[in-house]
Amino acid sequence: MKHRSIRTLAGTACLSAIPFSALVQAQAPASNLVIENIVVTAQRKAESIQETPVSISALSAEDVEKLQIDNVKDLSQVMPNVLFKPVTGGSAGIGPYIRGGGTTDGANITSEAEVGIYIDDVFQPRSAASFIEALNVERIEVLRGPQGTLYGRNSSAGALKIITARPAEEFTLRNEVGMGRWEEFYNKLSLSGPLTEDGALRAGFSGMYRDRDGGRQENVTRNEEVGAEEYKGFQADLYYEGERYTARLKGYYSDFDSDGLWASALDPFQMDRPYDDIPFTSGAIDKLLSPYESYTSDTQYGASLHLDFDLGETTSLSSVTSWGELDDDWAVGFSGGVANEALGIPYPGYLELFQRESVSEQDSVTQELQLQGELFDSFVSYVAGLYYFRETGTQEVTSEIFFTPAYTVFDITTDSYAAFGQASMHFSDDLTVTLGGRYTEDEKSIDAIVGGGTVDRSDSWNEFTPKAAVEYRISDDMMVFASYTEGFKAGGYNGLADNPVALGSPFEPQTVEAYEVGLKSEWWDNRLRINLAGFYNEYASLQQQAVTNEGVFITENYDAEHQGIEAEISLLLTPSISLWANGVYQDSEYTDTAASGGVSTGSLVGNRMTNVFDYQFTVGVDYSQDIGPGTLALGANVNTRDDFFSTSDNAPIGHIEPLTMVDAYASYSWDRWKLALSGKNLTDEKYWFTGFGFSVVQPRFMADPMTWRLGLSYQF
Repeated sequence: MKHRSIRTLAGTACLSAIPFSALVQAQAPASNLVIENIVVTAQRKAESIQETPVSISALSAEDVEKLQIDNVKDLSQVMPNVLFKPVTGGSAGIGPYIRGGGTTDGANITSEAEVGIYIDDVFQPRSAASFIEALNVERIEVLRGPQGTLYGRNSSAGALKIITARPAEEFTLRNEVGMGRWEEFYNKLSLSGPLTEDGALRAGFSGMYRDRDGGRQENVTRNEEVGAEEYKGFQADLYYEGERYTARLKGYYSDFDSDGLWASALDPFQMDRPYDDIPFTSGAIDKLLSPYESYTSDTQYGASLHLDFDLGETTSLSSVTSWGELDDDWAVGFSGGVANEALGIPYPGYLELFQRESVSEQDSVTQELQLQGELFDSFVSYVAGLYYFRETGTQEVTSEIFFTPAYTVFDITTDSYAAFGQASMHFSDDLTVTLGGRYTEDEKSIDAIVGGGTVDRSDSWNEFTPKAAVEYRISDDMMVFASYTEGFKAGGYNGLADNPVALGSPFEPQTVEAYEVGLKSEWWDNRLRINLAGFYNEYASLQQQAVTNEGVFITENYDAEHQGIEAEISLLLTPSISLWANGVYQDSEYTDTAASGGVSTGSLVGNRMTNVFDYQFTVGVDYSQDIGPGTLALGANVNTRDDFFSTSDNAPIGHIEPLTMVDAYASYSWDRWKLALSGKNLTDEKYWFTGFGFSVVQPRFMADPMTWRLGLSYQF
C-alpha cells in the first residue's frame, strides 16, 4: 500500500465538527448569535475547548440527550475517527477504538484496551456498553491520540472521559418514562439537592430501569425471537464543599442481563465470493440457526472518593481513590449453526461446532495524587502526580470445538505504578511551550491451567513516555498547535491460547510515536467554528490477534503506520438553525514484524490496520422554534463511512462494508414537561460489526438494526 502524505490527505479531507448544546440559541437576538464554548478538563484543568491544544470532541448533557447517546457505542455515529463496538464474548462488553487503536480481545480478563475509559477521572479497566445509562451525565469528552502523560493506564490511542453532574445547590428532580421498539419500557430518575441549610453538604441520586423483549433477531432452529435485555443501575453521590477543600463520595451499581450474543453463519463453501456477497446459511443476518443457548449476565459495583484541597492562591492538591468489582458471565455459540448436510450427516438440522462459556470476576483499586499550580508569576503552570492501579481476576472458560471439550482457568494480578508531570511555559499571551513525561511500570502475573498443563509466571515492563508541544494564538479567534507524544501499553498474555507454551509466552509491549498539528478557529463573529488536526502515528510492536485455519488464536507484534486528517465544523446559521459536520480521511498499514524481536509470522505485513476506514464523515442539523406554549426541536444526522476490516488478517469474513446511517429526533417542551421521539438507524441497515472464521466455522455478528424511543419527562 502506498502511503499518502499528510499534505495529500489534507487536500482531500472532509471537514467535520461536533455539535454543542449552546449552538442553538433560539431566543437570543441576532446581535448575540455566537457559538458558546464548552468547558473541558482534557488537560486536568478547566478551560475552553477552543483553548485546549489537543484533538478533543465534547458533548454536553443536552447533546447527549438529543443525540440519543444511550450507551458509548452511540458515540461512533457523532464523533470523528471514533468506533466503539461490541466484543464477541457476550452482549455486554465494548471494544473501544480511537484513531485505529483498540483492543485485542475484550472478552478475556487478560485483554486490555489502548483507549482509557474514565468516569470522573476514575479509570475503568473493564466496562459494559450500558454502564452510562444510569448516570446523570454532565458532559462527555473524547481525546484522540496518545494520552501518555496526564492519564492513567493504556491510553496510547486516546481517552473517553465521562463527567457526571455534582449534586446541585438547589433541589432538582427529573424523571423520564418511555417506551421503545420490541416492547421496551424504561424509567430514568435523577434528583439532587442540599442536606444542610448552608448547602455545604449535598446529595444526589440517578438511576435507571430498562426492559425489552426479543425481536432483534429470530432463531429459526430454536423457534424464538432473541435480543431480550434487562438493565437496572444507580449512582449515589455525597458532596461537601468546605472553605478550603471539597469532598465527593460516590457509589454505583449496575446489572445487565440478556439472552446473549448470537452469530449468523455464512456458507463455508462460498467464501471465495466477493466480500459482501457471501450468503448466510439462514438467508439473512437477522435469521439464526444455532441450537446453542446464549446468555449474558454482567454486574458492576464500586465506590470512589474525590478530595480537592486549596493550598494557596495558585496551588491545589487532588486525591482520587476508587474500588470496583465486575462479575461477567456469558455463553456464545460461535459457529452460528452448521447444517448437518455440510458435515455429511444424512438428516436435516443444525449443530453448534464452536461454543464457549465464561465465568469471571475482577476487582480493581486505583489511587491518584495530583498537584497543580503556577510558578514564577504565572510564567509556568504545571501538573504533577503519582498513580497506582491494581487489578485481580479469575476467569473459567469452557469451550467445545468440533465436539472436543477444553477447559481453561486464569488467575491474574496486575500492578501498575506511574509518576507524571507536565509544565507549560507561557512566553507571552500568545505563545506557550509544554513539556511533559510519564514513567510507567507494569507488573503482571498469571496462574493458569490450559490444555492439560499449567502456567505460572510473572513479568514486568516499564517505559518513559514524553510529550512536547507548542501552541500559538494568532488572534483571539485562531490558535495553531503542534505536538509530539508517545504512548505505551504493557505486554501481556494471550488468553485465547490453547496450550501452556503459547499462554506462557507473553507478547511484547507496544509503543507509539505520534506527531500532530492542529488549528482551532472561529469566524463570522463566532458563528462559524473550524477545527482541523493532522496526525502521523508510528507503532512499534503493535499487539494484534489472528486465528489460524485450525482455529488457534494467536497474538503477535507488528510495526505499523497510521496517518490522517480530521476536521470539525459548526455553523450557527440563524437563531433557530445550526449545522454541524465531522469527519476523517486516513490510511494505515502493518509495515513490518516487530522490530524488537517479538513473536510474529509476518503474515499481516501490508494489510490495513483493524477498524481503520479510509474516510468517515457526519453531517447534522438542529432546529428549534417557539410554537404555542412551548418549544419545538427537530434534528437529524447522517453518518457515512468507508469499508474496513475488523480482523488483522484482512480476511473476507471480517470485511465491513461501506455504511450510511441516519438518526433523528423531535421534541416539544413546555413548562416543566418534555415529550421526545427519537430514532436510530432509521433506514434499518442490517450490517455486521465483525466476523472471523476457520474451517466450516464462519460467523458474522450483527450490529443494532433500527430502534426508536418515545419518552415523557418532568423536571423540577
